Amino acid sequence: MGAPDNNMRSSVIISVYKDDNALGLILNSLLKQSVTDFEIIVSEDCQSAVIKECVASFRNHIPGIVHLSQEDIGFRKNIALNRAIRAANSDHIIFIDGDCVPHPAFVEAHQQFAQAGIACTGRRLELGENISKKLREGKIRLSYLTRTTSYLLHMIPLLLDKAKNIESGIYSRFLHSRTKDKEIRILGCNFSCSKSDLIKINGFNEEYLAAGIGEDSDIDWRLIHTGVTIKNVKFSAIQYHLYHPRFYSPSKENEAILNRTKEQNLFFCEKGLRK
Repeated sequence: MGAPDNNMRSSVIISVYKDDNALGLILNSLLKQSVTDFEIIVSEDCQSAVIKECVASFRNHIPGIVHLSQEDIGFRKNIALNRAIRAANSDHIIFIDGDCVPHPAFVEAHQQFAQAGIACTGRRLELGENISKKLREGKIRLSYLTRTTSYLLHMIPLLLDKAKNIESGIYSRFLHSRTKDKEIRILGCNFSCSKSDLIKINGFNEEYLAAGIGEDSDIDWRLIHTGVTIKNVKFSAIQYHLYHPRFYSPSKENEAILNRTKEQNLFFCEKGLRK
């Protein structure tokens, strides 16, 4: 596994599958973060030409960007994530899903608790179809959502567009200070922890071969039961989830794996970073 790079405080891992437009929005946002001491790893559960072209188009702006891909033979997100963790040059890893665009202060919010024994998790605003389309087509800029005053003024259009979790899109140090001690569970698209803590539990369980139940809950449960504290960074580490149709339902196989993990206290998964 890659040794930590003292000049790189965090490694941001983006899980992607074919959506090059969303990846472009994410990379543009990462270029405008309030901090710059992080590397970017694109973790692709596919070998898509459009994703390859998207990454290539950013190499002049992000020279060190890493792109890892694998054959598209079904849902193998956790396998791709473990490959990205092994490649990470920092001991602090931040996870983003490929349909979630981060707020400009997103990385900084996660870095405030960048140490072993602590994991952070934020939340995301679920955008509706119309505003998502305008963002994708460049008809509105991300600042439409990231500037707090602008966001509050546009809450009614967001509601009319059937956005969900409206409060999760508000960037507010005050609201964060009032809620930071509230217990919260890990959301897989918006969390961070140390690489060393992931190594202790052997990373993501590669037995999960379907989307839905188990992915977030599994890593949450295993980290907590090895002594990791979960920090609430809601209203601070914000994401904007782009609308798309959902094609999956909860997997009974995933549920069975999660139940077995809990019943047998399997904090260290057999199929993970090390086989």
